[in-house]
Amino acid sequence: MDDEIKLIVSNEAGISFESIMDNSTLLGDLKIDGDDAWEIFEQCRSKFQLDLTSFDFNKHFRSEPCFKGLMYLFRKVKYRDEHIASNKVPITVKQLINACKNGKW
Repeated sequence: MDDEIKLIVSNEAGISFESIMDNSTLLGDLKIDGDDAWEIFEQCRSKFQLDLTSFDFNKHFRSEPCFKGLMYLFRKVKYRDEHIASNKVPITVKQLINACKNGKW
């Protein structure tokens, strides 16, 4: 299951399978946001029966179009961290794998 989920992430992000580590964050490290992030969760929901009832997408990702604004730019320059700049909570690949294994977020 781990490799299947990493393959979904790899295909959606357009990056090599080998570059995806368990501790990679979807938004910060892999630059996955908006519709691409939603598609990953939809595929996991469909393929692994992942219950997303309690998943708050907007807590972790921006919706399309991903307007960043001046506060984003200020925080990005100051902190050099995508999650702080975006005011979003990180999700690692391992967290996604564990949620799929548990069947719920």
